[in-house]
Amino acid sequence: MPGSRALLVHPEEGSDRIVSALSAAGFDVTTVNNATSAVAKVTTGEYDCVVSEYSLPGDDGLALAEAIEESDARVPVVMFSAVEDEEVFEAAFESGVDEFLHKNGSTSIDRLVTDVSTVCSAEGAPGAKQDVSGHEPSTEEVSRAVSEAPVGVSLSDPDLSDYPLVYANDAWEQHTGYPVEEALGRNPRFLQGPGTDPETVDRLSAAISKEEQVTVEIRNYRRDGTPFWNELTVAPVYGDDDELAHYVGFQNDVTDRKRAEQLAEERAEKLATERQALDRVLGRVNGLLSEISRILVESRDSETIAERVCEEIVDEPGYLGGWIAEVSSATGRLDVTAASGIPVKAGASFALKETPREVRQAIETEEVHGRAAGNGSDSQLSPSAVGAPRLLVVPITYGHRRYGLLGIYSSEGNALDRRERKVCESVGKMIANGLHSVETTRILTTDRVVELQVAIGDPSFSLSRVADAVGGQIEHLGTTRLDDDACELYLKVSDPTEDVSDVEALPFVESVRLVSETNGDITIAVTATESPPLTRLAEFGGVVVEATADAASASLTIEAPPEQDVRAILDVFRAEYDGVELRSRIERESRDRSLTEFAAAVDDRLTDRQRSALKTAELNGYFEWPRPVDGSEIAERMGITRQTFHQHLRAAERKLVEAYVDPRSRN
Repeated sequence: MPGSRALLVHPEEGSDRIVSALSAAGFDVTTVNNATSAVAKVTTGEYDCVVSEYSLPGDDGLALAEAIEESDARVPVVMFSAVEDEEVFEAAFESGVDEFLHKNGSTSIDRLVTDVSTVCSAEGAPGAKQDVSGHEPSTEEVSRAVSEAPVGVSLSDPDLSDYPLVYANDAWEQHTGYPVEEALGRNPRFLQGPGTDPETVDRLSAAISKEEQVTVEIRNYRRDGTPFWNELTVAPVYGDDDELAHYVGFQNDVTDRKRAEQLAEERAEKLATERQALDRVLGRVNGLLSEISRILVESRDSETIAERVCEEIVDEPGYLGGWIAEVSSATGRLDVTAASGIPVKAGASFALKETPREVRQAIETEEVHGRAAGNGSDSQLSPSAVGAPRLLVVPITYGHRRYGLLGIYSSEGNALDRRERKVCESVGKMIANGLHSVETTRILTTDRVVELQVAIGDPSFSLSRVADAVGGQIEHLGTTRLDDDACELYLKVSDPTEDVSDVEALPFVESVRLVSETNGDITIAVTATESPPLTRLAEFGGVVVEATADAASASLTIEAPPEQDVRAILDVFRAEYDGVELRSRIERESRDRSLTEFAAAVDDRLTDRQRSALKTAELNGYFEWPRPVDGSEIAERMGITRQTFHQHLRAAERKLVEAYVDPRSRN
């Protein structure tokens, strides 16, 4: 309502229009820029309304509303902000905000003036001036009012040495805890204590010596030793002869307000600290992720990738150094493949029990684990052993393929905290993806391969269970990945004796679809809710080139690079099935090099979705004429729209043609 006092809490930019609009409506407007100053002013009780922006320097409007509510100032708060976050809107009213208006030009400012007027009217506005002549209080009434006033009132006599107290009202006694008779005759400085600011005392003394009025906030102590904040105003009082008669003191306990201010300051300081820490993290994120991405693109062998990643860690501010290591399947020891910035060299080998516990935890859980220096024993590779404040151990895994561990040491105490764990986890995944890409390319382009003949004599093997359900021998033609761990298996069934729909009864099968039928053999597509182990061989360097099965056993032909650990490939099956046997291991020339190089080049250019669309289309006979299926059917099998399927397929076909026409292109 016009004539009311409004406190505007708003950054300097953009506040002029609001001040002008409220002033034009008759409001007396005071402006502050931060929550701390606002709380200090509100608790004086001089304002009828607070208008606040949500975004404030060092804090926000919600924290201000909470502080005002906690201070019992009972001042209505109107939030006027461009923020349109629904969560902020809901939280505002929970924090004590009375009105929330969105900024959207002059119309919203007009609405603000109306709402502020309404809020102030609801709280009660000053009444009209009246004639009070004949109602002047008597001397006794004034004396009673002073005696019973809710603020402490005291008088000191300057004619006596050391200006002792000669009067104190009931409120003064309540504030200080000292009975009036015990306080009279003493200088009020006896309320001071160890937490009283000497500069404030000097300022008070200087004003009294100059006979000037002064207001200070001073730390005083009650009779029981409890500290409190005293808003003290001291002013000279003169007699009829204009001579100094007394000093009057007004004491107001503002401890609650000071606590609110301190809370606001602590929040602002905490927020500033959080922002500084976040800035440091973002700086490391941008630098580390971008550089490692470049390393993975430029490097074509795992050794170079490991070395350059460790070197990049050393160059990143906040990091002391790092290492990359893997657990040997033969010895069970942790073998360091690359290291930089620390007194550990590539080629070093450690028994796992000699390494920090966090190393073993990262291996067991495949999750990031960290420790600070001084926590636990100073084992080898611990942060204390290399002179670092903190160590973070990051698994390097791609699916089920474990490439090893990345150890990162900080050079600053605040580095590698909880904020950076997710970042470092992403770094581990990036490195694993790069190593997998290098490994896959090497497999496809190698001159020699190892051919493994593996037999699985376990009827619970997924292909054997399908063969049992259809009553015939099956041949694995290919697999396409779906979302999560699901996949679609393309199987050729020779002379089935049962209805293929019986396959749907298997617990891992979602649906079965007939693809084609020729000369008694049929081809089916089986949608499985979980991928069989053979689809995970690529993560370990193996490629299934042939797989057949009957109800009792299965036979697989697997190709892998000569240096690949055969035990790791067999363990993929042995983890789930009995009767896994290596029948033969033959090293021979790879398939035609030009074709494999071409396949590697194409595969490197395709995205996962493009690769899946191309392979699914081929396995379903989409490129035959007449087409046995259309794009809608294939899209449905992939769980995508027809338009999306054709988009991925066209992109894959374009890259396939480009790789053939211009092998040097990388688009």
